[in-house]
Amino acid sequence: MVRVEDLLTWLDAHAPFRYAESWDRCGLQVGDPHMPVRRVLVALDPSSGTFFEAQQHECQCLVTHHPLLFQPLTQVRPDQYPGNLLARAIRNEIALVVAHTNLDVSREGTNDQLAKLLELRDPDPLQVNPRWEGEAQYLGMGQVGNLCRAVSLDELVDRLRKLFGSADLRVVGTPAGKIHRVALCTGSGGNLVDLAVSRGAHCYITGDLKYHEAQKAIEAGLVLVDVGHFASERIVLEPLAKYLESQAKTRKLELEVLESGLERDPFTTHRGFG
Repeated sequence: MVRVEDLLTWLDAHAPFRYAESWDRCGLQVGDPHMPVRRVLVALDPSSGTFFEAQQHECQCLVTHHPLLFQPLTQVRPDQYPGNLLARAIRNEIALVVAHTNLDVSREGTNDQLAKLLELRDPDPLQVNPRWEGEAQYLGMGQVGNLCRAVSLDELVDRLRKLFGSADLRVVGTPAGKIHRVALCTGSGGNLVDLAVSRGAHCYITGDLKYHEAQKAIEAGLVLVDVGHFASERIVLEPLAKYLESQAKTRKLELEVLESGLERDPFTTHRGFG
């Protein structure tokens, strides 16, 4: 029989919780570590939609990338967020387990998955924590490496559109020539623009870019492609679900792991007419 504490142990081996940023909140956020689990739902966010989905599939645990709780609560009200989701989890006996920045910096994590999808050659991390550098499972934040062949900006954007299933990508700047060296950071990576420049990247792929970060990149001659926070991180869900399922199978334990099918990017694009 699989228990919540087993999921925590497996996740800690895959993406050690000690790798999480000091401000982050990872691990078990809601639930009893000793509770039996037969079915798990893996999702990007803990939301009304994913808790509904977990209930519909009779899941005992929801594993998400983003935390529900960041700051200490002064009250828990079922008529207000996040109390409504906490109450829902407790009433329906659904544990919530979070693997956030620890998954971002681990092998097989969000950044590693995107680097593999882009087939970057000899990728290196953009940023490392010296505390964990050298550990087998630690990779670091972001990646920078070379594409298999130099491509035009249009070719790269078209490839990203197909990869993420999105027709709308924000692009900043115009390359001097073809793009060969690419930096990336899943999620919100605007704070790593300077590192992308210093590592000689022609293009930096990330999400949640801000105006002044875009201006900085233009001045440095760096092309930016904002693929969106949601799209850049959702790619980790399938491999994470397969990993958890494989851990149970190796131990001859029964566990079904589902990937959320209802989540959608909260941002939509409205086009004018005329």
